[in-house]
Amino acid sequence: MKESNNLRRTIFLLGQKIKDLLHMRNTFGDRIIIQDEVLAWAGSAEQVKKGTAKLLFASKGHIVSQGLVELVNLMALGALHGVSDVPSTGWGTGGRIRVGTGTGATTASMTDLVTPNVTNPSSVAGSTSNPTAGVYRISWTATWNTGVLTAVTVTELGLYLVLYLGLQTFGATPVSGPTNLSFFSRLSSSDGDFTAFLVNIAVPLTVEWRLTFTFA
Repeated sequence: MKESNNLRRTIFLLGQKIKDLLHMRNTFGDRIIIQDEVLAWAGSAEQVKKGTAKLLFASKGHIVSQGLVELVNLMALGALHGVSDVPSTGWGTGGRIRVGTGTGATTASMTDLVTPNVTNPSSVAGSTSNPTAGVYRISWTATWNTGVLTAVTVTELGLYLVLYLGLQTFGATPVSGPTNLSFFSRLSSSDGDFTAFLVNIAVPLTVEWRLTFTFA
């Protein structure tokens, strides 16, 4: 089964790649590029702010492997998922994965699924891993047990984390607790991400959401 699922995953992702190349899929938000930029100035911080300091150089830094590890660690912080609030289930009171039945393309301004199903998963799990050299991953998994969801047609899925709801000042106190539920990512049939499916109430439904950090 593992080999079969790996093959199926490869085929599904190849299909997505073909859709991307043929512009048959909304590719918004499915790839993040981190640019490491360094600027050096001759002058004080105040002079830099006023625009009176001389720019000595502007260049690009090189994020090392430990830097990737630190990004994954940041995503794994308990406060991000409300772990401290629900130690028996890991994450899930604050952060969660939800299915939905709404339609429409994903946009940058979205703060929720179009039509979220508010039935929470029966169980959740999370993990960090280092699949190969220079590749680091964090995964969120949610499972709805048999019969927990009704026979709805899923057209969208969303990942929510416990995050600040807006830009904070430097040195802001880390968020804690499940009060600030923030929409993090969306998958939808409208974007061409997957084909809408009817929930089979006779078997569990499990969704794994991965973020992989690697060198381009």
